[in-house]
Amino acid sequence: MTGRPRIQDILPLSPFQEGLLFHSLFDPTDTDVYTVQWAFDLKGTLDAAALRAAAETVLRRHPNLRASFRQRKSGEPVQVIPTEVPLPWQEIDLSAQGREEAERAAARLLVEDRTTRFDPARPPLLRFTLIRLASDLHRLVFINHHLILDGWSMPLFMRELFTLYMNRCDESALPQVTPYRDFLAHLANQDREAGRKAWSAVLADLDGETLVAPGATRQGSTVPERVHAELSAEETAALVQQMRTCGLTLNTAIQGAWGIILSRLTGRDDVTFGATVSGRSPELAGAATMIGMLINTVPVRMRVVPSESLLVGLQHLQDAQAQLLQHHHFGLSELHGMAGTKELFDTCIVFENYPVDPQSLDLTGAGLHVASMEVKDAAHYPLRLVVVPGERLRMWLDYRPDLFDQATAERIVGWLLRLLEEVRVDPSLPVGRAEMVDPAERALVLEEWNDTAAVVADGTLPVLFEEQVVQTPDATAVVFDGIELSYREVNERANRLARLLVGQGAGPERFVAVALPRSADLVVALLAVVKTGAAYVPVDPDYPADRIAYILDDAHPMCVIAGFGAEGVLPTDTPQIRLDDPAVQARLSVLGRENLTDADRLGALDAGLPAYVIYTSGSTGRPKGVVVEHRGIVNR
Repeated sequence: MTGRPRIQDILPLSPFQEGLLFHSLFDPTDTDVYTVQWAFDLKGTLDAAALRAAAETVLRRHPNLRASFRQRKSGEPVQVIPTEVPLPWQEIDLSAQGREEAERAAARLLVEDRTTRFDPARPPLLRFTLIRLASDLHRLVFINHHLILDGWSMPLFMRELFTLYMNRCDESALPQVTPYRDFLAHLANQDREAGRKAWSAVLADLDGETLVAPGATRQGSTVPERVHAELSAEETAALVQQMRTCGLTLNTAIQGAWGIILSRLTGRDDVTFGATVSGRSPELAGAATMIGMLINTVPVRMRVVPSESLLVGLQHLQDAQAQLLQHHHFGLSELHGMAGTKELFDTCIVFENYPVDPQSLDLTGAGLHVASMEVKDAAHYPLRLVVVPGERLRMWLDYRPDLFDQATAERIVGWLLRLLEEVRVDPSLPVGRAEMVDPAERALVLEEWNDTAAVVADGTLPVLFEEQVVQTPDATAVVFDGIELSYREVNERANRLARLLVGQGAGPERFVAVALPRSADLVVALLAVVKTGAAYVPVDPDYPADRIAYILDDAHPMCVIAGFGAEGVLPTDTPQIRLDDPAVQARLSVLGRENLTDADRLGALDAGLPAYVIYTSGSTGRPKGVVVEHRGIVNR
């Protein structure tokens, strides 16, 4: 092909393609995680020229595989389809090296291949590398950008490739191509208004996003790491049968378990997460065999009610999803607008129920055998759960290592397996009683982490404070509004005030009201009261007069310690010690500043004595009424 390529078609983008293009272009200098790499080890005699011709034929048959992605002058993204483009194909011969060295070199080539970005504006967004490891062993590496192919398409693509290789590019053995533009036309013909109503109802009153990694960038180019899990054939069959008995799908069971996990991880009882849907509507002729990008990611909303049974919760989830089956074509940006948020979720589930035909990999007629197959793909989500149904249910959790470590990912997978076990064994179990943690984790939380027992010496607050005075007498103890008091100064002031209180009858089983605003004097007064053995009754001088009168009348304190701001708000029938009174200050100045002993008090200090009395209104979370706090116990 020479000169400027001719344009065969110009097509719009699907909503999912628009999202992928945004992520691909966000930082063109970094790794693009939305590439998929397949590696097939082909054992036997291989005709490289015939395989290349087969690949060229696949590229010619499907115009959308030749797409480049550009913007119109208006800013609208479009996919431009040239009539033809050369197939990116390279052959590398490592057979002269030893087998181990050849394998290492091939592994390096695969890493380099996967980290080499596609330019969305330069088609095609796919390439082949054929590595010769030995005379009878080749590794075929195929990589593409997710913009042009989804997971459902890959088995179809490889079936075409190998069928054409087997038949020397005779296309008669293949089904007629359904143009990708038919899918885009199908999207354009959907009832948008009905879809908006359905999604608006689902997203109504949503109070926020569900994020396991709040604050993390969603354009992360970090290649995820992976934790695998698998159910046995017996466990898989039992789970599938239980779901059928309950009228539920296996997909619902996975989604419900994931919703419960997100609830535990985020503390939310109304969670959302992404689910990848095929986009292959039965209303679209040829959709099942179409090769291209048809999938979409839509939000799944689940309300997690601890008192509901697992079965009821799963039924509600499945019923809600059934209402949206005709509206999976909406893009996330539009759905975000309906929900009134920039983001709905940062986790996603992919249910890979693809039409894999084992016969498509049977190359024995051409003297070849597919000895192994490896697939590498990724996404930008902090957590992505991939589920592959089959005789054994296989799952893996992709996690971004910049946000989660392997131990955390393994623990989350363990939670998932145990929740599926609960669903299989007893779906009538309340959600709140569903067991997620294993015995070792339970022992860690309840026993090892909770093993906080320690020997605490007997003592009272006055004694403990006086011991601290001995250790750090000049250290700052109280700072308020420009005033700083050391431990020694606080202790000496409290000792003098305590002696004054004792002289007026303060002691064990007696109450002293303290009607001081927040201040350094308040700290001194509270300490002075407990030094006498009496209990203090805090009274906010800003309370209404009738509230203060009620407290003092009910508590019957022997006196009230007051100061500035208490004028006119305290009843006159209760004795007062006014710290702003010069006469009181004069009396305090001549009292001893040394610590009180039991001989100085009206009774010995005891940890069982009341320490304070608080009058509550219920806003503290405690019952409305009086709380009497003892030095060793609590009475209500």
